[in-house]
Amino acid sequence: MKFSLLRRRKIAILFLLGVGIPSLALSYLAFRGIRNERAFLEQRRLDEYREISRITGDTLSHHLTMVEQALDSAIADPAAALSDLRSRHPLIEEVLYLGTSIVELPAADLLFLEDGSNNAPQTPSWPARAADPLRIGQEREFQQRDYPAALASYQRVLAAVSDSALKGEALVAIARVQRKAGQLDAARVTCETILDGYGQVNTRAGTPLGPVAHLEHGSLLLEAGDSAAAVNTFVDLYKRLVDGEWILERAQYDFFRGRAQESIDAIASAASLPSAMQSKESERRRRTERLLLFQATAAERLNARLDRGSGTQTAGGNRFTLESGGQTYLVSLLGRSDSEPGVWGLLLDAGYLGDTVLARSIGGQVDSETTDWAVRGRDGITILARADPPEGTVALNATFAGDFPPWLIEFYQRPQNPYKRLLASSQSVYFYMFLLIAAILVFGLVLTVRAVTQELELARLKSDFVSTVSHEFKSPVTSIRQLAEMLQAGRVPDEERRRRYYDVLVEQSSRLSSLVINILDLARIEEGRKEFRFEAIDVGELLRDIATTVQHRVGHEGYVIEADIAKELLPVSGDKDAITQAVTNLIDNAIQYSDDAKQINLSGSLHDELVTIAVEDFGVGIPDDDFDKIFDRFYRGGDALTRSVKGSGLGLTLIQEIVEAHGGTVHVESTLGEGSKFSIRLPASTEQSDAKDPDR
Repeated sequence: MKFSLLRRRKIAILFLLGVGIPSLALSYLAFRGIRNERAFLEQRRLDEYREISRITGDTLSHHLTMVEQALDSAIADPAAALSDLRSRHPLIEEVLYLGTSIVELPAADLLFLEDGSNNAPQTPSWPARAADPLRIGQEREFQQRDYPAALASYQRVLAAVSDSALKGEALVAIARVQRKAGQLDAARVTCETILDGYGQVNTRAGTPLGPVAHLEHGSLLLEAGDSAAAVNTFVDLYKRLVDGEWILERAQYDFFRGRAQESIDAIASAASLPSAMQSKESERRRRTERLLLFQATAAERLNARLDRGSGTQTAGGNRFTLESGGQTYLVSLLGRSDSEPGVWGLLLDAGYLGDTVLARSIGGQVDSETTDWAVRGRDGITILARADPPEGTVALNATFAGDFPPWLIEFYQRPQNPYKRLLASSQSVYFYMFLLIAAILVFGLVLTVRAVTQELELARLKSDFVSTVSHEFKSPVTSIRQLAEMLQAGRVPDEERRRRYYDVLVEQSSRLSSLVINILDLARIEEGRKEFRFEAIDVGELLRDIATTVQHRVGHEGYVIEADIAKELLPVSGDKDAITQAVTNLIDNAIQYSDDAKQINLSGSLHDELVTIAVEDFGVGIPDDDFDKIFDRFYRGGDALTRSVKGSGLGLTLIQEIVEAHGGTVHVESTLGEGSKFSIRLPASTEQSDAKDPDR
């Protein structure tokens, strides 16, 4: 045991020095390589993000410079170029002109103007020839309610004036009186006349006649019972208001727009305003209010910026951001000129800048499978993003040069399957190295453990074998020596006792010889030195001879060997002595483990051209756990009772080697406590052969 323990320690130390420590060192190096590679990839990714943000900034600057140069070319002939500058360059929200105290938007298409800003030229006063008929008409209309007379007076006024504004006002008065007089058809014709010829004419109060005539015409249609035509008239008024057909102040626009909406809603059978038209109005109103707010508040602040020289100075102009009334304006102003008192500039469209310029620039460079990105304002509100919300953690924040626009680009590293990412990257080399080292380490450990275990088991089995064989040799040798000494000394005068002693001598000699033969034959077979003489063997005759011989040998102990040999047995090709030895060993095993059951069955049968030789006992049986081990060398399984039976543990091993050398197999059937049945199956042969087969 001490030797085995020392041997185990020696193997463990050699494994640790030869495999364990080098494998651990290589594993550590592989792990360090993976970490270094990961750090390198992270740094490279950050550098890629910085390069993307730089390229995006350059792209943005290129677009801004391009529109600034377009403005610089357009201001040489503003009337011809400014009108379509915005349509040719969607990045431009509006063109502006900064004076000393005001901001003008010369090309702006506004939905309405601020109240009090519509300085339309005043229309002339009524001429003398029209003043009296006008006064008389008003008295007859409002005081006397003599509508036919009032209508005649207004018609004289219409004939007496030539100015379009005065004619328009006269026509409005005529339509009003015609309606009061119940002349609805005539009133509608008058309104249509106003719409056709005087729609763009302003009254002396600065109100366009077109919206007034639309409202009057729609009301007349409604009174006449033509609801569909009335709705169409009010919808047409609303559309013209949204399209900016008339220059109106905010209050005027809201008044006419509200009257049109109320008139439509009042007609129960009519649908509401088209959603597309409402969306258009909402967008134009938002844009108009945004530009009017800028126009009202930006002049002083823009001049201050120019005087301080703050903002981003570029070859194209000065770029900076203004915050006013909750609105953010991206402004680009050209430099001051000695020839002009003011400064031209641009309001830049942040929506187009993000949705088009930045989206194309960033999206065309980022790998969408591994990276998400977003552009946010300083308030954290998302301006543009690839995914909402972006996946992953923020890997890098980047701002634009000069903080213009005041946005932040965020790059997100999307979560990935770590194994997929590892196997797809250059780290896979280290990973495979690590796996290989781990596999070698585990494989070496398993081999070492198995080798140590087998070595210890073999040492134990050899120790048991030496002990058992020594005992097996000692018992017959002692018996032979004692009996021989008694016979030599003449201390056995009785002839019957001498004959019995001679039988015992022969039996013990045979036992000793069988043990030696088994050991030597097994050694020769394993070393490939055993030679078999193959010949045709009559199995039936062989089994009957074996049964007779064994019965004669063990009959005095009460054992009965019953032979059941089939008549149709075919001969087999084999070594007669080897097969006899194998069958005899099986019978001896059956006798040793038969316990109190003294009957042994020996049978021979033929199935599918296989000759089956079976030896069955009714003794102690074999445990299920020992089935896979009983043919191992030196193995003697079972409990203490079975181990107490004399034997070397080589019998079944020798039987299996002999049978396999003859091309056959050995099968076992056993029930613990009821007995065992060993079967040898050999291929039948009809040819006789005396040849030797040294390879077998």
